[in-house]
Order: sequence, then structure tokens, then C-alpha cells
Amino acid sequence: MGHKFHIDGTQEFGYSTFNRCLYSFYFYMNTVKRVCKLCKNYAPVNYIPGYVAHFSYIRLKSFDTLMKVVVEHKDYVSANCLLRMLGDSVAVFRLVYMEPDENLRKLRHCLYVLDGCERNLAVLPEKNINKGSIPDDELEDANKQIKFNRDIRLRMMSQVQEMLDQSPLQNVNKAAFDRIVKDRNWKFKEFKEYNKKGSNQYQWRELYKIIDKCQYFDLLSFMSQYAHGLSMSNLNIVLDENNCDGILGETVGLIDRMNEYLMEFFDDANVFIYEGLLEPEMRDKILACFDKKHRPDVRTWEQGVMSKIRESYIRPFNKR
Repeated sequence: MGHKFHIDGTQEFGYSTFNRCLYSFYFYMNTVKRVCKLCKNYAPVNYIPGYVAHFSYIRLKSFDTLMKVVVEHKDYVSANCLLRMLGDSVAVFRLVYMEPDENLRKLRHCLYVLDGCERNLAVLPEKNINKGSIPDDELEDANKQIKFNRDIRLRMMSQVQEMLDQSPLQNVNKAAFDRIVKDRNWKFKEFKEYNKKGSNQYQWRELYKIIDKCQYFDLLSFMSQYAHGLSMSNLNIVLDENNCDGILGETVGLIDRMNEYLMEFFDDANVFIYEGLLEPEMRDKILACFDKKHRPDVRTWEQGVMSKIRESYIRPFNKR
């Protein structure tokens, strides 16, 4: 038996958790599409808004895949693996890109990228794949692909290193800056010197709590049993209504948080984002999630969106 959580508001969607999930998904889809358009799909690592838009687009695709795995394939194990990955991604976004201090945000971003690139390079062979590992007719193409991937990561590392070299935090506390950079410690708790990395670094369980996902038990760590292929992965668990609602309910929570964070990051573009909800294609997708009894008519929907737009105009901007 899997986990099951009550999802408020499903009565508006015909008591369908899937339709409730779709509702959140389409809202997030609109936000992602608008910020990607705003950034012109320009996503180098030294342009943080573009990188954030791209990060959010990749998460959008994964949320879409997760819902298909649940509804179409009824694969409980794979669904939990995807949910755990998305939980980690939302926690990363919350820590790195919702950091209120601009200079610390840039520092976390740079170290997050460096850490990922270096870990990836460690498993990409620097020299050619040994002859005999794969057929000769595939060897040349494989080596070209590996070189291409290594070059991309090396270029990303060079770009973020330039950002680090220009960081004013070096003048605030150079010893702290140097230690945090040396350790690639993008999960640091405080910008200060320390002896051991673990003494000034968030653990994943703490990051889950930051996004309010582990109030009663460590749910995302529980899901890691599926991600790591432990014994839970071999249990015969049917993706019935209870288990399906549990997974989709957690998905709703993660989508809503991701959308909230993204809207806050692009706070000065909220009007532009809301305007996307008025486009007929997006509007109709969202309205179709409601049952007939609760579905707003087009005029009521547009009035509601316009109210959000007016609120965004008068709210002080928090430009990044």
C-alpha cells in the first residue's frame, strides 16, 4: 500500500486528482513558456535568468512525463523515481535561485554548475574509449560525442569561473569565499569560514524541509528506495486509485511550489506571465480541467486574470 494524501479542491475538478494536477501543470506551463519567451531561449550559464528559464523548462517536461507514467503506464516504481528527482530539483531551485542576496545567489549558482560539471567530467573519459569496448564502426562516433560533451562542460566551467573571479564577496570575506569555492559548497548554510564542509552545509533532508515536504515523515528520502533500486522496488504494488492519488497529490505540491518560486524570481515580469493566461489556447486548456458545475465562463476567467494583472502593476517590483 502506498501513501495517500487528501487533495483540497478536487471537487471543482470532478473529484479527479489527475484533473487537479493538470490544472497546476498548465499554470506552470504558461509561466515557463512566458519566461522562456522573455529570455528568448537564451540559456548560457553566465546569464542566470536564461539559465533559470531553461532549468524550469526541463522540469516542465519531467512533470509531463511523470503524469504519463502514472496515468498511461501505471508504473509505481518509475513514478516514485521521477517524483524524488523532481523533489530534489525543487529543493535546489529554492536554495540556489531564491537566495535573497544577489551576490550569494550568483555564488551558489556558479558552484552548483561547477559541481555538476566536474562530477560529469569525472565519468567522461578524457582520452578515447579503449578499442574493443564497442564495435570499431561505432568507436569514432562515440569518441566524437564524448569530446563534444567534455568541451561543453569545460566551456561552462570557464564561464562561471569568470563570474567567480568578479565576485565582490572576495572583498567581504576572502577566507570564507575561498573555502566555499574550493569545496564547491553551493549548499552552504552561512557565508563564513569553517573547518569541515559538513559543518556548514545543508543536508538533503534539511532542504526538503525548506520546501515544506517533510513535516510528518521524510517522504522524499522514502522515495529514494525506488530511485536506488532497493528492495521496495521489487514489491508488487498496483497503481490503484489510492496510490495514484498519493503520487499525483505530491506532484501537485511540487508543481505549485515550482510555479510560485518561478513567479517570484521573475517578479517584474508577472504582468507578462499573467497575460499568457488570456491566450485562448492556454485559457481553454485550464478551463477544461474543471467539471461543468464549477467551470468559469470565459468572461469570468478573463476578469479574474485581469484582476491579477492589476495587482501586479501596483505591487512593488523586486527586480533581479
